[in-house]
Amino acid sequence: MNINKAIKKQKKSYKRFMLLMSFIFFILPIILIISNNINIFYILYLIIIECLVIIAIMVKKNNEALNFQCDNYKLKITSGLKKDKLNIICSKVEFVHVENIIRKSDKEKDFIIILIACSTFRSKRMIPMNYKFLKNHPYVAFHYNKMKILNPENKYAFSIIKKGKNYKYELLDCIYKSCVYATFTEEAIEKIKDYRACLIRE
Repeated sequence: MNINKAIKKQKKSYKRFMLLMSFIFFILPIILIISNNINIFYILYLIIIECLVIIAIMVKKNNEALNFQCDNYKLKITSGLKKDKLNIICSKVEFVHVENIIRKSDKEKDFIIILIACSTFRSKRMIPMNYKFLKNHPYVAFHYNKMKILNPENKYAFSIIKKGKNYKYELLDCIYKSCVYATFTEEAIEKIKDYRACLIRE
C-alpha cells in the first residue's frame, strides 16, 4: 500500500463526504418548500433524515480528526470530535508500540499507537497504568514489567491513539523523530519504515 497516496485519498474522501452531506442537509428543506407538499409526515421524515446526516458528519469527523505538532520538547496531539488533547514532554516518553486492529465502524484494517511515559507530569489523556490495560495488551505488559524491573521507583502512565486512520503514520513518524529516548517495538518500526519508503519512492 502506498501510504502517502492513501493519506491524500483520505483527505479527498473526507472533503467529498462533507460536501455531499452538506448538500443533502441544505437541499432537502428547499425541495420540500418548492414541492408545496408540506405536512406533518414530510416534516417528520425530513427531521429524521437531517438528524441522520448530522450524526454521519459527527461520526466521520470523530473517526478521522487528528492534529499534532511538536517542537522537539513537547508533543501536542488533538483527536476526535471533542478535540481531546494530549500534551506530553518528548523526553518522558519511554515506550511506543503499535497494534493492528479491525475498525468497528467499517470493518477495515487499522492500527492503534500505544504510548507509555513516566507519569511525573499532568495530562488528562495519560492514564495511570492499571491491570485492565496490561491484561488487554500482554505484549505491552511484558515490556512494562521489564521497565519496572530496571526502574522500580518510576510511575508510568499510558495513552492510546485510535483516531485518525492513515494520519497516524505521520504522527508515528513525528513521535520517532521527537521522542529520542523512547523504545520503539518492531511493529512500530515497521510502520515507520513503510511510511518513509513511500516518501522515498515519490
